[in-house]
Amino acid sequence: MPDTMKISPTKLSSLLLLAISAAVVGCAQMPSRSNEDVITQRSNAFWDARMKNNVAEAYKFTPPSYRQIKDVESFRVDYAGIPMVDRREVVSVACEEAQDRCVLKQKFEVTPPMMRGTKVPVYADEVWIREDGQWWIYKK
Repeated sequence: MPDTMKISPTKLSSLLLLAISAAVVGCAQMPSRSNEDVITQRSNAFWDARMKNNVAEAYKFTPPSYRQIKDVESFRVDYAGIPMVDRREVVSVACEEAQDRCVLKQKFEVTPPMMRGTKVPVYADEVWIREDGQWWIYKK
């Protein structure tokens, strides 16, 4: 290598430190996901588990305070069965930052057993609360 292309170990260390610092600062400035996005994703995952009748997976979306008083079997009894939902969509999510509470509005299309072939729209609210830094579906 010609002398003009040699880099001293000190300069190399400085350049490497500068590159690492720039990468760390760049990552730190990346926007985090909004509460609304996180809740939408978690609600979709909760409903995926419900639709598959995977009670243990759906139970994981309940807050730690709920799980302290209700075990997975109690949850299964309270929310047993597969909902008769043909389609579900999130309509909106509205958060109250100061209270760590958000309301997800959703629309279901259901086919009632006695009305085969008829799809009925049903709207429902789902409350999500932040506990221990994580969003959880609120269950009584």
